[in-house]
Amino acid sequence: MSELSKQAGILSLSEFFRFFIKTLIGIALARLLSPADLGTYRQLFLIYTTLSAVLLLGIPQSLLYFLPKAKTSDEQFRIIRRTLFLITLLSVGCAAGMYLFRGIVAEKFNNPQLLRLMPLFALYPLCMFCTQIFSSILLGLKEAVKAATFTVFAIFSDLVLILGTAVLTRNLYYIVLGVLAAAFIQLSYALYRLYRLQALNQKLELAGLHSQLSYALPLGLASLVGMLSIQLDKIMVSGFFSPEQFAVFSVGAMELPLIGILANSVNAVILPSLSSSSKSESGQLYSAAVRKNALIIFPLAMLFYLLAEPLMVFLYGIAYSEAADYFKIYLLALPLRVATYGIIFQALGKTKIILLNSSFALLANAVLNYFLIRKMGMQGAALATVLVTWLSVTVYLIIMKSVLKLKLKAFFPWPKLGKTLLVTLICGLLAYPLANTGSVPIIKLILGSAFFFLTFLIIGKLTGVILDYDLQLVFGFLKDGLKRIKK
Repeated sequence: MSELSKQAGILSLSEFFRFFIKTLIGIALARLLSPADLGTYRQLFLIYTTLSAVLLLGIPQSLLYFLPKAKTSDEQFRIIRRTLFLITLLSVGCAAGMYLFRGIVAEKFNNPQLLRLMPLFALYPLCMFCTQIFSSILLGLKEAVKAATFTVFAIFSDLVLILGTAVLTRNLYYIVLGVLAAAFIQLSYALYRLYRLQALNQKLELAGLHSQLSYALPLGLASLVGMLSIQLDKIMVSGFFSPEQFAVFSVGAMELPLIGILANSVNAVILPSLSSSSKSESGQLYSAAVRKNALIIFPLAMLFYLLAEPLMVFLYGIAYSEAADYFKIYLLALPLRVATYGIIFQALGKTKIILLNSSFALLANAVLNYFLIRKMGMQGAALATVLVTWLSVTVYLIIMKSVLKLKLKAFFPWPKLGKTLLVTLICGLLAYPLANTGSVPIIKLILGSAFFFLTFLIIGKLTGVILDYDLQLVFGFLKDGLKRIKK
């Protein structure tokens, strides 16, 4: 098993664990809180996510580019020191924005509860900005295992303090206090580890900040625009509908977080390697990652589409059954996630292209959301986001071929992707009857998923979609994981 595959696997495993715990917390909150309170809780994080994307400006991603290129550890520490200084200032700006604009946000979101909770929640970015940078620092230093360890620590603090507070009080105000306590513990851990790393002992030097921002700002603006494109449907639904309706929409309006975790973990590991490789080597790395991603993404997309309704009822209760409609629409964008197209432009330093395409996608999404929400209701918001996602990827591929003069077949193994997709569709058709057997959601989930994965494994192996190397990679990773657990 290659070192890059091992690092990506470790990081993915820790992020999958994060997803599992976050999902568990979300399920518990849906069961413990009223839809109105759950909608308010999710809107608080929607506000934070939007503001943090505005202010972080691609700075975390820039560390994945600059830290591997630093020639000495002292140079790396200087980059870390000035980045932390800048991030601290930005966190204060985020907190101030949440406090000062609480009245406007509460009015636009039709939610008076936000007026009371946002001043308290404004403390959250003061902790989380630095925490987010700490993860990027570890990945930039190619310390995937340490980054995974921090992820596990962070999610355990969330589990104990957020879920524990929810179970004991069932009160949204105290739950927000639990969120803040968990964030403070994570910040303390990050600062302690940075102190041990001696990164905080360096004298603050702003030399090099211009180069870092020149790289980060276009990328950050592109990330902001891209994030707004993804979150725009939720923002507009919050403006058109009640917190109770938003709660149902937000439960289903997701692109299956498992896939985002996988893509982000792989990208965090291969971006430093792509940045220092030739185009031919980059193509081989990227193509291999795309093929492996497809083996996971295509089957999961099909399985979750088949089981969307029983899954939502089983996890969140019958009150959220309508969320399955929005979930299915979002799954239509999932096949595109076998690759992260902007990473090629990041590795080549062409971050302005990412910005231009993301801006185009945001404008198109805003227009489509407005008209489709008025015509189709909340389903229109989900459909608009999916249509724009397909359009944005098409633009990326055209630019890669015509502007960067890259051979797309060197980066995308089209025949292998087509074969994987065909096998997935066949397995989905075979599993459909079992996925609709009986009326008990858990029975549908167990029978449908077991039969689907068994069928995919058998047909995939017989057709050559699943290689011996893939099985060896999985077994090797599991074996390595068991060794780490025993230690």
